[in-house]
Amino acid sequence: MLQGIIIKKVLDLVMKQLMKQFKLDEIQKYVEQPNELDKQVKSLNKTINKYGKYIEELEKDMAVLKDVANSSDSIKKKFKKIKKPRF
Repeated sequence: MLQGIIIKKVLDLVMKQLMKQFKLDEIQKYVEQPNELDKQVKSLNKTINKYGKYIEELEKDMAVLKDVANSSDSIKKKFKKIKKPRF
């Protein structure tokens, strides 16, 4: 039991020294914390999502306009079939 505690303390001290010597704490900090590029990617993803939603709305509007155009063509054909009165 006592040996386990001693080994744990020794390992903790060795790890601290290794982290100081090889600057592992800075590397760990760089990996775990968001940096400038992470922030740029996040903002770009937000922009892409906005444009994606905008494109979806435009596609829906386009579909509605196509339906209206098709129905107006059929209405024009019906009006052409009706004979114009002669005066």
